[in-house]
Amino acid sequence: MDSVILRISLTINDGMMMPGWFDLYDWPIGINAKDDQEGKLAAANVIEETVKRLEEEEGISPSRIIVGGFSQGGAVALLTAYHRRTQGKVPFAGCVCLLGWLTLKDDLSVTDEVAKSTPLFWGHGQYDDKKVLFEQQKHRVDMLKSHGVDVTDQSYPMGHESDYDELEAMAEFCEKLLFPSE
Repeated sequence: MDSVILRISLTINDGMMMPGWFDLYDWPIGINAKDDQEGKLAAANVIEETVKRLEEEEGISPSRIIVGGFSQGGAVALLTAYHRRTQGKVPFAGCVCLLGWLTLKDDLSVTDEVAKSTPLFWGHGQYDDKKVLFEQQKHRVDMLKSHGVDVTDQSYPMGHESDYDELEAMAEFCEKLLFPSE
């Protein structure tokens, strides 16, 4: 499957064209950051179309797929896994969000089926004060838990970057979901 690379104009960077899923209006990205609803929904549609193709062409059910991403990709993964899996859609096996944030928070509606079937691993940097404020994770984790989502949330001594321990914990999370009896 090919990677999806989007180049968009980012408001926070004076409209410079750069890799991204959606526009960013606020910096840093705090709890009340303005959402690019149109861009985020378009990004979620890209993921949903990819999942649909995997099911149609490869026979892989969404129940065997873990959606995930880093930063904006993590935000899109959360949006796709929880906002967009409405009644009648097969829930994903899980969701991974690395240094991302829950978007379109005022429209959050998680079905009981999705809450029960799609656990979340959310990793975040304790020193991520430039991009995604650390308060985002705690506040949004509590919000998802209140909707019944099984959330594994961990913070790591890093900024807006990856960490070996974070990737190791994410891999264990994914392995348990996809290969539970091994």
